[in-house]
Amino acid sequence: MTTKETDVRRLEGWTACYDGRDRAELPETTSRSGVVVSDGQEPTTPDITGWFSGSEHGNEPGKGYSQSLRQGADVTYVNLGTLCSYPDNGIRVPEPICCTGGGASVVVRGWESQPHGEGRQFDEVYVQRKLSRRLAVMLISKIAQKQRTLAVKAKDDSGYRFDRLYDLLHWDTWIHQAAQAVLSRPGSKTDGVDGTTRDYFNDHYESQMVMLIGQLKRDEYQPLPVKRVYIPKPGGKKRPLGIPALRDRIVQEGIRMALDPIYESDFQPYSFGFRKGRCTMDAIAVLMPMANTRMKHYYVIEGDLKSYFDTVNHRILMKLLKKRIADKKLLNLIHRFLKAGVMENRLFATTREGVPQGGIISPLLANVYLNEFDKWAVRKWQLPQYERQKARLSGRGHYVMVRYADDFVAISNDGIEGVRRAKEEIKAFLEGELKLTLSEEKTLITHVNKGYDFLGFNIRRVNPEGRWVVHLRPTQKSVQRVKAKIKSLTGRNQTLYDEATKMTQLNQVVRGWCAYYKHTSLHTDLEAISRYAWHRYHNWLLAKYKGSRKVQLINDKTCTIMRRQRWVARTEDIELHQWLPSPKELSRSRYMAKGREGFDHPYLVDDPEQNTPEAFKGPNPDIYRTVKNGLDGNRKFPEDWHTRRLKVLKRDGFACTVCKDQNDLQVHHKKGLKSWAVKDLETLCRRHHHVAHGYSAGK
Repeated sequence: MTTKETDVRRLEGWTACYDGRDRAELPETTSRSGVVVSDGQEPTTPDITGWFSGSEHGNEPGKGYSQSLRQGADVTYVNLGTLCSYPDNGIRVPEPICCTGGGASVVVRGWESQPHGEGRQFDEVYVQRKLSRRLAVMLISKIAQKQRTLAVKAKDDSGYRFDRLYDLLHWDTWIHQAAQAVLSRPGSKTDGVDGTTRDYFNDHYESQMVMLIGQLKRDEYQPLPVKRVYIPKPGGKKRPLGIPALRDRIVQEGIRMALDPIYESDFQPYSFGFRKGRCTMDAIAVLMPMANTRMKHYYVIEGDLKSYFDTVNHRILMKLLKKRIADKKLLNLIHRFLKAGVMENRLFATTREGVPQGGIISPLLANVYLNEFDKWAVRKWQLPQYERQKARLSGRGHYVMVRYADDFVAISNDGIEGVRRAKEEIKAFLEGELKLTLSEEKTLITHVNKGYDFLGFNIRRVNPEGRWVVHLRPTQKSVQRVKAKIKSLTGRNQTLYDEATKMTQLNQVVRGWCAYYKHTSLHTDLEAISRYAWHRYHNWLLAKYKGSRKVQLINDKTCTIMRRQRWVARTEDIELHQWLPSPKELSRSRYMAKGREGFDHPYLVDDPEQNTPEAFKGPNPDIYRTVKNGLDGNRKFPEDWHTRRLKVLKRDGFACTVCKDQNDLQVHHKKGLKSWAVKDLETLCRRHHHVAHGYSAGK
């Protein structure tokens, strides 16, 4: 076959030829076998294959190859080889192998090295990186295109019922992307009832995925029970979590990928929890202006559902899913997940109601369930303008409900009697239609002058200087919690730690907390936490160096930077300074409300989270976790690990050696844990650290 019968396309500087196939279409299955073919013959395997043509111009990309193709030279077909993982793109794609031009073809299997002396050789590493990343982007774009199609159909036809969604679960590209998304998350280190962890799954990736896809194709997949664990809650209580097995999480992620574009078209504008492109500050931005002197929504119903995730009615949930989903196979699979049961202390218990907190699909199902509550509130309170005016003239007020997962508030400019009636109407709907119960002790009616708490923020109307304003501040619970964490880090039982490690731990806590609350009204709230950390570190130094005088420690171990007195932890030739929320270290501003004209559909825009800073998605739980030597895990670190780590960071200029990024830096062991020498360590950002270990970088 000559190039006159082929389509030519340039991929990252190389010219690839495809034999008349649709350019956007790529096969969905691959194998481990390399195939040798002669000039002019087409491959006979279903593998993803690419063909490169060489010429007398050697290895010069993009010039000689295209010229020889136009001149009608024969094409040499080369199989691209085995599956490999490219974390940059989050998907497993075929690994390219060496290619030849002109004469006989040379095909190398995925586990073999490139041969020498057999024809002209391309740079295998260059081809591997360039083409595989491009193929990965193409495969992911096919998933995005399918999700976009689902979103458009759901948005255009609110009554359309989707069928054949189950087929997506055993589409190789779809389920491999779901697997990479799950394996890239830190939670994949935790095993389920079957004991399978991320490391084991990665070591047996191909066999595990073949078995998983086969069970899904035959509709024989049976979810395992979730493992019940408990995490502490404020007030000494414990919250139950259900951890699914790793393979169940992969299947759930595949289901979420299919359902999320559909239900995003149905969810209401003022629902913010567990949705793409939305964060806690978006919900707060809706509430803040409602309490001003123009809107006058002064009464607030603080709603709290009692054990919501444990009381979701399965029959009602399946009935709601059937309004949009006509695929019986998918509905049966979701039902099997709901009825999988719970394993606690080796004892099995059936699940008659509820969705497990910890399941990947649970937040989406929770939003589908409570979307009925949102629609009821819209029908009842979001009236046309003329009806709103009519209601106001008759003495009735207006209401706005904002919900974030199972937490909601309803604000109103009605009188107290009307607000009490509204609370009873909410209670009647939830109990009658959704079989949910309001917590009487936590569901309160509050005047905005007294302030109310929502999502870790306190919203209150005050009159400090003769003018009414609305203040946004951290809640007292949040302040007490972060102070308790700082106190635990600086107790007398912590004096064995060195100063550098302790300074790193305190900076992580204070900086993370202040970043979450940087849009609050009063800077003094943030200064109070940093000042508390300053005094607690002072007390820790006094306990560590018994007999030292307070003034002497301050003189020896503080310095003034940006007009602020800070503690300094010195280790050899490196100094660590205390982080403070100064204007240059923490950029504070009023949060600009998004979605005044309606939020964009996250699956119909290019990047739904480009304007959603990571810090506003909620406080990172890691900032409340005590870690040894600044790191987590159960590894045995050298006693001078912090010194070695700081040496590496300073040697590399406190920047990633790959991309020069200075955020979220980590130290990578180039030779694994068998060598802790400084020469065998390098500084990487989190993304490239994940790349070095062979799994995708989570967002």
